[in-house]
Amino acid sequence: MARVKFECENAKLVAEEALWLAWQACGGPVGKGVLQDNAGATKQDVVKNALTAGDYPAMHRVKKPGEINADYVFGRMMKLWCEVVKDGILYSDRKITPNYESWCLVYPTYEDLFEAAVKSR
Repeated sequence: MARVKFECENAKLVAEEALWLAWQACGGPVGKGVLQDNAGATKQDVVKNALTAGDYPAMHRVKKPGEINADYVFGRMMKLWCEVVKDGILYSDRKITPNYESWCLVYPTYEDLFEAAVKSR
């Protein structure tokens, strides 16, 4: 799998907005994720949960600076990985599917998600 770059200004803010949009697009918790649900979460809550692996703190791993690994966030199965770099956001070119990346029913590709994040900021 190759890594692709989405070029943008203010990449950190765009990535955080993309995380928020993706979390909303997931719709709701999956399975036992209802135990972690926080329907009233703010954007800041979602970003913090993703960056600290709040739904599964025992599995929190040290990330390199700029990496976002949103596996599950407040019970929603996101499987969203990206890395903020100086002039953009890196992401994998692997195929995404709704049975893992539930946000892709609203944003079919990472590029669609990042473009929506740029527009909504």
